[in-house]
Amino acid sequence: MSVEKKLSAARKAAQSTIIHEDLVDAIEALGQANGLDVEATKGNDSRGDLRVRKSDFDTLMKIIKDKIKTE
Repeated sequence: MSVEKKLSAARKAAQSTIIHEDLVDAIEALGQANGLDVEATKGNDSRGDLRVRKSDFDTLMKIIKDKIKTE
């Protein structure tokens, strides 16, 4: 019999942070692999986690949606 131990709030927060960072890295890599100007921001940037050239934003969103559909 396996008893699943509940995660502490600290472990949940840590896991959530890791998942978030992995997602930011994946979006950055996906955009760059498609020739878009996308870069993860550093630290606690008030503008968000990714910097995307305005002219590349709609293309990036389409690429992300297409990627999600194929996964």
